[in-house]
Formats: sequence, C-alpha cells, structure tokens
Amino acid sequence: MKITRVIALCATMFVSTLLPMISSQVAAQEIPSISSLLKHKTSYNYLNRRWQQQDLQLDLEANTALGYGDATVIMRLMADGQSRLNPNEPPNTYGNLSQTRHNNRHGYLALREAYWELSSDQIFWRLGKQQIVWGEADGLKLLDVINPQSYREFILDNFDDSRIPLWMVNAEILLDNDGTLQVLWIPDTSTHELATRNSPFYLSSPLLVPQHTEGVPVTLVAPHAPKKTIKDSDFGLRYSQFIHGWDLSFNYLYHFVDEPVFSAHFDGSTVNVVPEYKRSHLLGSSASNAFGDWTFRAELAYETNRHHRTNAPLPGNLRANQWSSVLGLDFQGWSDQFVSMQWFQSSVTGEHKDLVKSQKEDTLSFLWEMTFMNETLTLSWLQLHSLDHQDGLSRPKVRYNFLSNLDLIVSADRFYGNSNGIFGQFDQADRVSMGFEWGF
Repeated sequence: MKITRVIALCATMFVSTLLPMISSQVAAQEIPSISSLLKHKTSYNYLNRRWQQQDLQLDLEANTALGYGDATVIMRLMADGQSRLNPNEPPNTYGNLSQTRHNNRHGYLALREAYWELSSDQIFWRLGKQQIVWGEADGLKLLDVINPQSYREFILDNFDDSRIPLWMVNAEILLDNDGTLQVLWIPDTSTHELATRNSPFYLSSPLLVPQHTEGVPVTLVAPHAPKKTIKDSDFGLRYSQFIHGWDLSFNYLYHFVDEPVFSAHFDGSTVNVVPEYKRSHLLGSSASNAFGDWTFRAELAYETNRHHRTNAPLPGNLRANQWSSVLGLDFQGWSDQFVSMQWFQSSVTGEHKDLVKSQKEDTLSFLWEMTFMNETLTLSWLQLHSLDHQDGLSRPKVRYNFLSNLDLIVSADRFYGNSNGIFGQFDQADRVSMGFEWGF
C-alpha cells in the first residue's frame, strides 16, 4: 500500500469519525479542538549491520463537548520504511471490536482511542476504547494487565504506545469514606500482539515457547483466541484510598491472560503447537508513600491457573497459581537527578521439579536520570537484570528539548546473556536509535 494512499485513508477515517462530533456541536457554537503528535524512530542493528526499523507515527486527536460530557477520538497512522518488525498479515489477536482497518508489513491505520466521559457528583464514566493503568511498577508489569500489549519491539517501545486500547465500560464511584471504587466491564477480547516469525523479537526462549525437536516436523496452529463478546468478557474492580500518607489500592480482575499457553499435540508424525488463552483470577494490591527525599512503592499480585513451561513430555506445561511482587525505592535528594531501584519476584506455588524456569525468579531494575541546561537536556540509564538467568537489558538515552514542542532523542538497547533467557534470547537484536517527537 503506497504511503499517499495510507495517508488519504487516515484522513478519510479521521474526518468520518469527527463529522458526527462536529455536527452535534454546531448548534451549541462549539468547535472540536484538534491536536497531533508526530514521532519518528530509526533503529540500526549494529551486530547484523542492517536497519531494524524506520518508523513514522502520526496520532491525530480531537476533543469536543458532546451531550452532557466530553468526547475524545485518536487516530493513528504508522508507516515503517523497513518491514522486519511487522507482520505480513493482520495478527489474529484482535477481538471483533478492535480489528485494525488497514494493515500490511509497512504499517497500519487504526482507531487508537475513542471514548466519551461523563461525570456527576458521585460517578465518573468513561465509555469506549481506552487505556487503563493499574499498579506502581516501572519497566515490567504486575498489575498493569488490563490492556494487552504489542511486543513488536518486545518491551522497548513506550508503554503508552505499545498498550492495545480496549472497548470497555469504566466507572469510578466516589464513596462516602473518600475512597474510590473503579468498576470495569471489558467485552473487547483482544490479546497480546506477539512478534512474528523472522522478526528480531520473535519469542524463542524455552521459558516461554515449546522447543523444536530435530527431525520432527512442527506446525503452528492458529490461536484458539476468545472471540465471544459477552461470554468472553473481562471484569475488574479496584478500590483506592489515601490513608495517613499512603496511596493504597486493592485490585481484582477476572480475565483471559493475554499471554498464550503453547500446548503441543502429536498428529501422526507431526507435532501441532496450539496457542490457547486461559482464564485467571488476579488479586492484587499496591502502596506508595513519600518519606522526605525517598518514595517507597510496593505491588503484590496473586494469579490463579497460570501455565508454566516444563521439561515433561507433551503438552509440556503445567497449571499452578503464582505470586508476584515488586518493591521500589525512588530518591530525589540530588539536584536535577532521579534514581529508582526495583526488585521484582515471581513464585510458582506448590512443589514442581520439571519447571523450565526457576520456581522463584528475581529481577532487578535500576533507573538513573539527570537533567541539564534548564531541564532541556535529559540523560538516562535503565538497567534490567535477571538474577536467575544472568541476562538483562541496558538502555542509555539522551533526550533534548530542541523547541517547546519538539524533542530529539538518541538511545541504545543492548541485550546480554544466555539465549535461553527472557532478555538473552534477543542478544542479536542490539541496536542504536535516533528520532524525534513533535507536537503540533
């Protein structure tokens, strides 16, 4: 698809979505406000000496009063001069409500978000396609699992961009004790978008996917994804309150886990690998408090019926509950600097001898940021390291605020460790990147 045709389609879809909003406001003499954000990123894989991506992403956002509330529509056009990160066909991971309208290996055009907000004295409503963020963790996710994620760039893309917005009903109810109860009904059955075969970020670690047996033909069957809008809906509750300096939350989510369970079955002499999606109950809590220059953060999650890779014969996975936690400590006592440290831990309940991964896994993160030149220049370094597999990720970045609405960015992403690890599997995907973000 030529880029001019994609731009024309984007404009047509944006205008067709916007026209009803405009016409409904003409009588009220209100005109929607329109803003845009243009991002560009070029990445070069210096190990394989080839370009990894040349992304140009345009978000068009319209906001207007609508009825007794406010409406927001965001359209996204993404074009990539390379095709190494993109599927040749639209991935079979989007629910019936969220199918991408136009998609090919050089980009896509989609309705990113579309929601209507309405508030009263006691209830705030947001109805439509949106993102919901739970939890206090940075870099890795525990409670932040409402929206699925695109793993086109593994976890290297900004979470706001990689989250897949869902159609849902989101109600936040102010209670008499100053607490807030959030109620979510999510009929959108979209799941994670995984990197496709031959992509630099295609999953290959035995911790996640079945391994190919030499001499045995393997066929990857189409995913058995949830598709029924009502029956396969997710449901969530979150109670939050500020008590004696603590921001506290208690969370519950009944959902299909967005990570597929890879089951393997013999069909004659061929092994069929079937990605399936399973239900889980998630119970969690988060807490944060500031003590002078220090901020303490904690997050806890308990998940039922999670599936884990094993060394046992086919199907090669077992079902067990799982605990996950993160403890974080942030320091802002130095001028123009910010330091954050986190300890992530996950633990499979029960006694299991055939797990591919350790029954208890520990990951550390370290983030340092420093600003210069009246906060127009920011240097940062993010480090993620697995204590169990001795692999990790290093991410230095420089961001320069060249104009009030224009940032220039240079960064590097270096994976290290054994190829069997979560990070080490991408050891050959190291890259340097440069780009910009321009709002207008």
